[in-house]
Amino acid sequence: MPDKRPAPQPSGTAVFTTLTRALAYREFNYGILGNDSLAESFLPFYLKVLLKAKLFRTRIKHKIPPGMYQYMLARTAYFDAVFKDALNRNVPQIVLLGAGYDTRAYRFADLIRDTKIFELDAPPTQNSKRSRLFKSHITIPDNAVFIPIDFDAESLQDALGKAGYDEHKNTLFLMEGVSYYIEPESVDATLKFVSSNLKAESTIVFDYILPVPIEKLDDYYGARALHEHHLKNHPNEKGKFFIEEEAVAAYLEQRGLRVVEHLDSSGMENRYLINKDGLSIGQVTGWFRIVLAASRCNSADLL
Repeated sequence: MPDKRPAPQPSGTAVFTTLTRALAYREFNYGILGNDSLAESFLPFYLKVLLKAKLFRTRIKHKIPPGMYQYMLARTAYFDAVFKDALNRNVPQIVLLGAGYDTRAYRFADLIRDTKIFELDAPPTQNSKRSRLFKSHITIPDNAVFIPIDFDAESLQDALGKAGYDEHKNTLFLMEGVSYYIEPESVDATLKFVSSNLKAESTIVFDYILPVPIEKLDDYYGARALHEHHLKNHPNEKGKFFIEEEAVAAYLEQRGLRVVEHLDSSGMENRYLINKDGLSIGQVTGWFRIVLAASRCNSADLL
């Protein structure tokens, strides 16, 4: 009998991330915040049209759980900074784990010299991205490589090795909005792979969620609203990996990595969400954290 199961769809959370970046570009469009001018390219046509209206943008933001839009602003800015720094230092390889509709290889193409960029994601999302890049006439750099992968079922080492990844070269790994959707064993394997090569420097930046019990969600700004929103809108993308903030340093050390920087919600707000008048433009959802970790490099070279 023919297989009547629906075809796998692109990640809903990847679409949500892109929508928030498109909103940010319309709202800010300057310097650190809202500089993803390509985000709209990955949205349906009707959304591209509606985003031009300020009233529609306001309504969309009101539907986003408290603190989540602000978190996306801060997270994008942080990962942008790490990515650009690597390009400026001509790091030989950058690996985007769960790239989604990430546009950094295209937004910062003028900074790319010899850096090879590997984009890894599930086939449905990656195929959708490549199609939209083509339709939007966005040039894919010659040194950008797409690698389809199921992080919970396939070996990262094997997938990268087949695509030309060189384990003897310094590498930056970006794992943005990914850790909480894959199995703890997959996170563990990824981190061990990052630190496994003692002949080169490896760096990884990733975000994670605290393991907050349901009855304590209200202790973290916006957490309950986000939890309920996610269950309703993304039931097939459930959280799998969580870790206590106090345990991160030891957890990474056991996997051959050391913390270079560890930001909580307040740290993100203070760095990215204070406007020119010294006023805050909002709070970040309280249960998110961002970590920059390294294997053999000097932390002074990473910031």
